[in-house]
Amino acid sequence: MRRIFGTIRPVAVSTAIEGLQQPVVMLLSLACFVLVALQPVVQLHTFGDSARLARDCGMGFLLVFGILVAAFTAGSTLAAEIRDGTAATALAKPVSRSAFLVGKFLGACAVAAVFAWCQTWAVLFAQRTAEAWVETAKTAGDRRDGLCALVSLAVPVLALGLAALVNARTRRRFALWFFGLLAALPPLAVAPLGLFARDGSWLGPSAWSAGLDLRVVPLAFQLLLLVAVFCAIATALTTRLATGPAVALSFLVLLLGFLADGAAAGGPAGKLLYALVPDAQHFWTADDLARGGSIPAARTLRCALYAATYCAAVLALGCVSFRKKDL
Repeated sequence: MRRIFGTIRPVAVSTAIEGLQQPVVMLLSLACFVLVALQPVVQLHTFGDSARLARDCGMGFLLVFGILVAAFTAGSTLAAEIRDGTAATALAKPVSRSAFLVGKFLGACAVAAVFAWCQTWAVLFAQRTAEAWVETAKTAGDRRDGLCALVSLAVPVLALGLAALVNARTRRRFALWFFGLLAALPPLAVAPLGLFARDGSWLGPSAWSAGLDLRVVPLAFQLLLLVAVFCAIATALTTRLATGPAVALSFLVLLLGFLADGAAAGGPAGKLLYALVPDAQHFWTADDLARGGSIPAARTLRCALYAATYCAAVLALGCVSFRKKDL
């Protein structure tokens, strides 16, 4: 067992590092963070619940962009290595094809986890930025948190600037520094942000309040589990397909996954569809957060077990396909 993990670990680490350095992954992460931060600022109609709209839109961006990140990471590593002959060189060493494929999957999941961590902070900031009722001695009404909006938009700009500076001074890898800063700056920004109220007034250390709705964290984790499922699907698909077709098929599976829950109540075709594609609705539990609710821990555990089972089944099929692949 130790020998197997010793074989998988270097493959996973190299895949994660290579995936984070892909320009498309960095651009997708940057675009997602900015879109999530901007959407509460440009809302014209909030339907009476601006924070919920910011949360649902942000989580939707996290899911869609996360699947793109998973598919492109799998395609730019496994499919490219098969095409260029790098995979054949790696497998010439004492590395089994199954361990190689599992390592690629775990590396893609690590990239997705870094992406989800950054975007979860973007959603937390977007919820605080969204309109809320604020009463002061002079005024009362719905107001956006302008300071939080500036902070959330400054984070990716600062991450880009500091990563470029480090790269220019030390020639260290720009993309890795960018992701490290994008992951570290939001938690650091919470400390000074908590010193100010939503209307921009000074609270001070004695009345410090982050103002972040942490109930979204379990939902973000469940969506990360769904993205991990698509990491497995994309990894299995890229044993036979190039990146473009793998991305297209991944989104087709996502669409069918959102339809599968309703199709299960139909005839045999609907039940077959429900059995084959991942039930995406099972992971989307944003409605549980409405009106002050929370996501039960048991629901998150069921999602984790479902995702682990589905990933194991898909990777088993991928291993069978990869073993028969002529490299």
